[in-house]
Amino acid sequence: MPKKKGFTSERYKKEIMSVLKNQPFMSTNEVSKTISMGYDTALKYLLELHKSNNINLKMVGNRRFWYK
Repeated sequence: MPKKKGFTSERYKKEIMSVLKNQPFMSTNEVSKTISMGYDTALKYLLELHKSNNINLKMVGNRRFWYK
């Protein structure tokens, strides 16, 4: 999936934070589909946000669930 026009890494992160604020506890797949971005791109930015302590991660089996 090509990069969205005008989307910087900060814009991707803001979009993800907005989605998680409105609907906490989402899987990586749900986040990527809600924002219409690729799974790998969503995972990349989710991990960056988690590393900087902006969001939390809960592993359930082999699935990742994200929440604020």
